[in-house]
Amino acid sequence: METLLSQAELLPSLLAASRSGLVRGWDAAAVRRALSWGRFFQGLHARLPPERGVWASVERRLRSRGAPLGLGHLKRCPELLGLALLENRALPSEACRALLRALLHGEDGELRAHRLARRKAAAQLLLLLPSAPPSSPHEAPPARAQGQLLLARLREEGGEEGALLEQLPCGPALHRAVAAALLEPGGEAEARAALLPWLLQQQQQPRLAAFFRLLPASWAASLCSRHPELHAPYLSLLAAWGSRLRYDPLRGEWGAGDLEEGAAAPWQEVRERVGCLCQGPEPLRSAVLAQLRDLKAQDGGFEVRGLSVWTDLLLDVQASACKEKLLARSLPPAAKSFENLE
Repeated sequence: METLLSQAELLPSLLAASRSGLVRGWDAAAVRRALSWGRFFQGLHARLPPERGVWASVERRLRSRGAPLGLGHLKRCPELLGLALLENRALPSEACRALLRALLHGEDGELRAHRLARRKAAAQLLLLLPSAPPSSPHEAPPARAQGQLLLARLREEGGEEGALLEQLPCGPALHRAVAAALLEPGGEAEARAALLPWLLQQQQQPRLAAFFRLLPASWAASLCSRHPELHAPYLSLLAAWGSRLRYDPLRGEWGAGDLEEGAAAPWQEVRERVGCLCQGPEPLRSAVLAQLRDLKAQDGGFEVRGLSVWTDLLLDVQASACKEKLLARSLPPAAKSFENLE
């Protein structure tokens, strides 16, 4: 068992080397040796005992080098290695030709090459999203198309969705595609099974923070309304951002000093995000208001502006609710009837 675990530990180094400049010194023989190691790791996966304790031990060893790898990476190592080498421009031309010959060799060569091409195409398409999404995912045809593409690729993975997500380029494009997929009608089962665990991994909290920071307030509120698992982490993130705000009495406003590091958000953004959540359905709205009241009480329970960010947020939420009620009362009967039909 210890031998098996020690062998699995070599996988992160192999994948890291295949993506690095080290391949500049590789020749055809080195490529063949690397692919042999890929087949070895695939065979290692097939020999693993079915006990979950063994699986957990292997995954801990795989992640001991700081790489987010799992059993799916073992199973698909030849494909992952081939894709990494094909994308690495540092690979010499002779070694690249040897790689292509090796990938196309054998009865399933064309199928293997086709899978690699599809994965490469999916990764490239995910990079085509616009840099700034609109306020609603359904107003963004490119984003929605990429969400649908991502769902389609997840369906093809057959239980190895995590491996696909880890090999796609993680950044704004992928985050927007994940958000659109989670909001896509009819894609809820696939999204909940693969995308939510990927977002909520305990060791990937920076990923979740970057994910929510990228999305407009309305997108984030819609996600929390549709997927309750996101309530608590999103509220915790907003609480962390709010706690870093400091009141400037000379300017009469809240400010944050470490915005560039992504550790906080400006007052206007925090207020907008909280406001969107409070306009959402129950039980989301009540959960947000309850957390604001708890944070306000912990801060001293002040009722005057400028002493607690949570007091100011609650006052803004209450003022917005009052405006909505006044607007509703001022509507003529015909307008109210039409509003109810909506």
